[in-house]
Order: sequence, then structure tokens, then C-alpha cells
Amino acid sequence: MWRGISLANKCLLLFGGAVVLIVLAAMSVPWFRMNGLVDAGQHEVSRQLVNVWESLERWNPAPEGEMVERAGINARRLTPEQAAAESATNPFIRRALRSMEQSAEVSEYQSASWRGLTREYRYARAIRKDDKSLAGIISLQRRPMEATRLLVINTAYLLSAGCVVLGLAVLVFYLITHRIILSPVRALKETAERVREGDLTIRSEIQTGDEFEELSGTFNSMLVELARSQNQLRAINSALDVKLNELSEANTALYETARLKGEFLAGVSHELRTPLNSIIGFAELLRDQAQSELEAGDDSTRLSKRVRYLENILNSGRGLLEMINSLLEMARIEAGKVEIKPAPLNLRDVCEGVLGLIAPLGEKKKLTLTLEAAEDLPIIETDQKLLQQILFNFLSNAVKFTPSVSPAGVRGSVTLRAEHLPARGDQGSDAIERVRISVIDTGPGISPEDQARLFQKFLQLDASHTREHTGTGLGLAISRELAHLLQGEIQLVSEVGRGSMFSLILPIRLDRERAREQKLETAFRGALTAQRS
Repeated sequence: MWRGISLANKCLLLFGGAVVLIVLAAMSVPWFRMNGLVDAGQHEVSRQLVNVWESLERWNPAPEGEMVERAGINARRLTPEQAAAESATNPFIRRALRSMEQSAEVSEYQSASWRGLTREYRYARAIRKDDKSLAGIISLQRRPMEATRLLVINTAYLLSAGCVVLGLAVLVFYLITHRIILSPVRALKETAERVREGDLTIRSEIQTGDEFEELSGTFNSMLVELARSQNQLRAINSALDVKLNELSEANTALYETARLKGEFLAGVSHELRTPLNSIIGFAELLRDQAQSELEAGDDSTRLSKRVRYLENILNSGRGLLEMINSLLEMARIEAGKVEIKPAPLNLRDVCEGVLGLIAPLGEKKKLTLTLEAAEDLPIIETDQKLLQQILFNFLSNAVKFTPSVSPAGVRGSVTLRAEHLPARGDQGSDAIERVRISVIDTGPGISPEDQARLFQKFLQLDASHTREHTGTGLGLAISRELAHLLQGEIQLVSEVGRGSMFSLILPIRLDRERAREQKLETAFRGALTAQRS
């Protein structure tokens, strides 16, 4: 309602409205008083006229109920029966009759009202008997033009005076507000507009000796601080531009480093794995030929040594190939190049397949391999290849470090367990169902201090283990990164001398939005890694 109206117009409207109400309230008192005096005078005139008419009527009585003129005065006499009959159509007679009949002390009744543009006065006098009972009513009705003229003149004088007072009040208020309030406000507004246009050298020069001058001083101090802050900001922006240029150059170098790293890894993949696969293949051929000669009956020491040497070549070649594959896999993960291809899969079938792959190694070490799969396992949606890689890593480590017979004489065992976990109760309607796949072994166990650093890259815990089992120390680090990509987590429970349990906890369905965010995050971490290298 008030939007778009200037402060001056708002003040004038509010003050003008308030003055109008005050003037009307102030003028209503004399207006009612003056009208009351005019009406009282006319009522007295009506009373005197009825006195004259009644004295003349005694000498020459007229028929009752008829209008009779006596000395220019028109009045009539009504009996109580005539008054009662006329009261049905004449409200004045009805009110007068009721008032006089209710009280013997009432001797007259009068009223005044407007009839169009004329003031009409009515007067009724009671004629009573000796016992105070009502004997008749004298009724007088008149419309004096003089009274109407006086009432109109009084109203015109009061309205004129009110308009003059209202105009003078608004004029004085406008002059005061314009000089004391609106002029400083306009000056501040003009200064603020100049500041908005970018001129910070302008200053407000209000000298009124009141709060507006204090506001002007505060505004000028604010402009000084704003100019100082702007200069500081320009200096910071200049320094930031320099840093941005340096960052741009660093990003260019980073991109080039990442490109060279990719080319190097591609070269390693081709230059190392290809001839290494050939070496392993030829070594397997030579070993199979030597074993065939041994099985044919040639039991010479030379053939036995040849088989042993070829087995050493194969073991070393496969170990080297495993190292290269681990390094390449970690590089792919850090570069964010691992593609997740979720698909529905049966968890029991996956566990059976992975356990079948590790079974030859377990049988070679004479370990007991067991699968424990719950009956309520749901169909999960995840990347089967990555899941198999994590489980195979857990199982291969368990088989590798679990002895065939424990110090207590118990045969070593490795258990693969899959179970359905209930949804977390603290998540309400957004609760996520999960599954847990655990690899439990009866190996030497891991101490608490080693558990804290077990998933670090290129870390092998014990020197004796290192000598017995070669590797890069990347298996668990890769498994942790893959579990993160699958929106899962890895838990470790271990006790020295009693074995370990590695658990992978996965949601039964992947969150596609979170998968995209994880891919970007992994690519960013890969870029940082390339920069550090």
C-alpha cells in the first residue's frame, strides 16, 4: 500500500489525516452547541406561540381536531381519542401521547428535524383536568426560515474556519518537515547514490546540529573505511591474480605430468607384461617337458634340478607379474579410470566362484576351506568384477599367511561367510539394507598397532613374512579403494595367536548419484597424487 510513495508524501498524508480528524473533533463541539442554542430558542418561540393561541382559543373555541388560525398562528386541539387514532400515522403524536399518559408531570413535548433543506419544529402541550388526567393535546407545527438560515450560516462558518486551520497546519508541517527532516534525508540519499555509482571521494556535509549531523559523520566514517577496504581488496586481488597465474601454470604442468604418467604406465604394461608373459609361458613348456621325461622313467638328477629351477622361474615370474598388475591397478584407481558396472548378482554364486579359484592354493597348503552362506541372502546390485577382486585378495592373504597346522596342532582353516545385515534403525525411512562378506582365518593374527597401518600402501608388516611371502604391499590398499568405489567399508577384527576376520560391508543397491561423486573425488585425488609425484 505504501510502496512507491515518497517520505514527504507519507508524512503529509499521515499528518493531514490526523489534523482532519482533530479539527473535525474540535469543531463538532461548537457546532452541536450552536445548533442546540438555535433549537432551544425556537422551542421557546413555539411555547410562547401556543400560549397566545390558547388564550385566544378560550374566547372563541374551535372544533376539536381541526387546524385553526389565531393571530397568524396555526394550531389544533386534539382529544385523547383523536390523538390515539392519529398516532398510528403520526410518530410525533404517538411519542407525545405516550409520554404525557405515562407521567402527569409531563406538560409538553417537542422535537426538531430536517425536512429536506428546511428545519421543522413540532410542539405539543397537554391539557389536563383537575385530577391531572389528560383532557386533550394542543399541537403546533412550524418551519421557520430564520432558524434554517442560522443553522446553515453556523455550519458554513465552522467549515470555513476548519479548512483554514487545516490548510495552515499542513503548510506549517510541510515547511518544518521539509527544512528539518526531508532536506537532510535527500542530502544523504544523493550521497548514497553517488557512492553506489562508485564515487568514494564524496562526503556528506549536513550541519543541522542534531542526530542527522551525527548520522552524516558516521556515514563519512563508513566511506573512509570502505575506501580503505577497497584498496586492500585491490591489493589482495592483484596478489590473487599472480597466484592464479601460478596455479594455471602448475595445472598445465600437472596435466602434462599426468599424461606422461599415463604414457609411462601404458609403456610398462606393454614392455614388462608382454615379455614376462612370454617368459612364463616358455618356462611352463620347459617344466612340462621335464616332468614328462621324469614320468617316462628318466630319474636323473639333472632333470630334477631342471624342474626345480623352472619352478623357481615360474614362481618369480608370476610374483613379478602380480606386482606389476597391482601397481597398474592402483594407478588406475588413483587416476579415476576404474569404471563401475553394477548388475544384479547372486551373492552365494559369487562366493562359490571365488572360493573355487582359491581352492588349489588351499589344497596345496592342506587348509580347510569353508563357505557359510545364510539362507536369506538378497540379490544385490554391485560390480561383480570388483567384488570378486576384493574377496580374492582377502582369501589369498588368508591362505598365504595361515599355517597348515597351528602351534597347538590344529589344522589351519579359512572360512568365507556371507550374511544379510538388518537396516540401520537410526535412518528411519531412508534405512539401507546391507550384506557382510567376511574371510575368517586361523592365522597368526595382527596386533592392534599394526592394524592401524595395515591398509597403507607398500606396507608389509613382518620381516619374516616378507622373506617368505613376496609382494608389493598394495593388496589391502587396493581393496580399501575398491570398497569405497562400491560404497562399502572394510572392517578388521584380529587377535594375535587366534586369527583374523576381514569383512566387506556393502549396500544391496548402489546409489548412482553417490557413484558419480565418488568418481570425481577419485579423479581429483589422482590429480593431486600426480602433482606430488
